[in-house]
Amino acid sequence: MTKKVEYILNTPVDYLTMTDIKRDLSWYFDHHQKMVLASINPQIILISEKNKCVKSFIEHATHRFADGIGVVKMSQWTNGRIKERVAGIDVMASVLEFCHENKKSIFLYGAKPKVVAQAARNIQKDYSNIRVSGWLDGYDKKSSGEIIDIINQHHADVLFVALGSPKQEEWLQRYMPQLNPTIFQTVGGSFDVYSGEVKRAPEVFIKTNLEWLYRSVSNPKRFNRIFQVPLFVTKGLVWHLKQSKQ
Repeated sequence: MTKKVEYILNTPVDYLTMTDIKRDLSWYFDHHQKMVLASINPQIILISEKNKCVKSFIEHATHRFADGIGVVKMSQWTNGRIKERVAGIDVMASVLEFCHENKKSIFLYGAKPKVVAQAARNIQKDYSNIRVSGWLDGYDKKSSGEIIDIINQHHADVLFVALGSPKQEEWLQRYMPQLNPTIFQTVGGSFDVYSGEVKRAPEVFIKTNLEWLYRSVSNPKRFNRIFQVPLFVTKGLVWHLKQSKQ
C-alpha cells in the first residue's frame, strides 16, 4: 500500500488523516498483514536521533502519523504537506470503534496493574461487541518470552502497547515478528485516560492544539517536554536548511 511520506529530522512521517487510517484497517485484515500504528511527536523524533531501535521501529511501521502539533508546524514551516494532527488517543478510539463494528478482539499491555485492568473493564462496557481477550500490566516481571506466549495464547486481533517511549517502541521492534495480532499501536498514556485515572485535556486545549501543554503542566513527569520544544524546532529547521542546500 503506497503512502506519501516526508522527513522531519530524518524521521519519516506519513501524510495521513483519520479517514486514511480507518480505511486501511480493513485492508490489513483482509490481506492478513500486520499494521503498525506509530505516534510521531517531537519527543519521539528527538529520541530516535540517538536510539537506533526506535528509529528502526518508526522506519518499519506501516502508519507513522503526526501525533503532535510541533510535527505539523515543522512540516508547514518547511513547505511540507502534513496538514493536521492525528492524536494517538483518537486513533485508538477509531480502532476500538472498528473492532466493535467488526466484532474483533483486543489485548492491552502496559500501564499500572489497576489502570490496565480498569481500562479493560471500561472498554468492554463501552464497546459491547469487542472481546477484551486479556491484559497485562507494564510492571509484570515475566520474561519477554512469557509475555509473548500469553499475548499469543489469547488470540487477539489488536494489541495496544502502553509502556511509554522509548520502551514501547523498543519492545515492539524486538518482538513484533513473534506476535500474532494483526493491528499494533503504541498508545503511551491512553490506558490512564480509558481507566478514568487521568482526564483528557479540556476541549479548548484540544481545539487550539495545546493539549500537549495541558498534559505537560498537569503532570510533573511530563514537564520536561516543554523544554524539548525549542530544541526540536531549532534542530528541525537547521536539518531542513542543510537538506535544501544539498
